[in-house]
Amino acid sequence: MIRLVVADDQSILRSGLVALLRLEPDLEVVGEAADGASTLATVAEHSPDVLLLDVQMPAGTRADGTPGPSDGIALAQELHELQAAQEAQEAQAQGAGQEGTTGPDVRASGSESRASGPESRAQPRIIVLTTFGRAGYLRRTMEAGAQGFMVKDTPVERLVDAIRRVDQGLLVVDPELAAQSLSVGASPLTTKETEVLQGAAAGGSTAKIAATLFLSEGTVRNHISSAIGKLGVANRAEAVRAASDNGWI
Repeated sequence: MIRLVVADDQSILRSGLVALLRLEPDLEVVGEAADGASTLATVAEHSPDVLLLDVQMPAGTRADGTPGPSDGIALAQELHELQAAQEAQEAQAQGAGQEGTTGPDVRASGSESRASGPESRAQPRIIVLTTFGRAGYLRRTMEAGAQGFMVKDTPVERLVDAIRRVDQGLLVVDPELAAQSLSVGASPLTTKETEVLQGAAAGGSTAKIAATLFLSEGTVRNHISSAIGKLGVANRAEAVRAASDNGWI
């Protein structure tokens, strides 16, 4: 049985998807969430095998009062980093155990041996679902450690197949978007131009971006102007859109 969490802020869409997935004999939806913070909490509570994750979700508020991830891709990145940290801790513990072992190697059997084997994972495998099939989203999704990327108008049979494949450790991406992503190329933006556009994408004013990055407002405007020129667009909003669509911010 593949255990799922479905995260999407659109209640009707999420409920419909959950109802369809529950018709499959090998799938079990163990939790739902509508924002970034509640998704993290639901994953921690239920430890699903696969997380179906919307890109554009509100951040929500964590139990400690801090905001959750800004979107689905940021959430995928956070889970990926948690997985890496947990694997590093396990490797360190195993190394310490081997150094201190003098007797025969005795291993647990059954479910405990499966949990400690090569197929175990502390965090779920992730399929990102989005309304917008953008090459930039695909690139950022894969860089964030997700294993799948699909648009929301994908037939449910293909989504179910993707869930099964991802659970087996395979990558599932739209081939057309994959080709587009490869053709985009490297970002022409400098590090500072990227940071400034990221601040603009988050809705920050020139003054706020300047304060956050410890720059003068004039320097921020210069970086925005330079980015506009490099991207061949007319204004700041178009620069943010172009950079986001190409996966550069």
